[in-house]
Amino acid sequence: MRQRGTFMSSLALRLGLLLMLLPPSLAEAETTPLNVPILMHGSIGDDACPEKGRVIKIGAEPKSVLSVQSGPGEAPFREIGRLHDGDIVVVCEKLGLWLGVVYGSASLGCQTTILVPVEQAYTGPCNHGWVLAQNVSVSKDQN
Repeated sequence: MRQRGTFMSSLALRLGLLLMLLPPSLAEAETTPLNVPILMHGSIGDDACPEKGRVIKIGAEPKSVLSVQSGPGEAPFREIGRLHDGDIVVVCEKLGLWLGVVYGSASLGCQTTILVPVEQAYTGPCNHGWVLAQNVSVSKDQN
């Protein structure tokens, strides 16, 4: 029960911070789904996302997909992408039952290295969002 309280506190804090950053007209709009940023932590030069994951166990159907959400949970968050069984993701954050992941073209380089020693939201060139942890097999990056 304590883990759920911690998750809810962290989520509430992030939503509050996000609302403070929005222009007043957007902060008051109740119909606009909120996005919860994926936060990167570490020292300068560290890879903030040292774990890799592989999408697993999505469903019995061959064309099953894993929904990538704009925040860690159901409503008010929306689907912003889809992953397939076997797709590779980089895990940047864990929040309750959810993982903040970065995914996309490896040729771009997803730019997850810490450039300043403060907590910061991921803003790199790759796709990113929140997925259920139960559908991702995670391991430390050995590269």
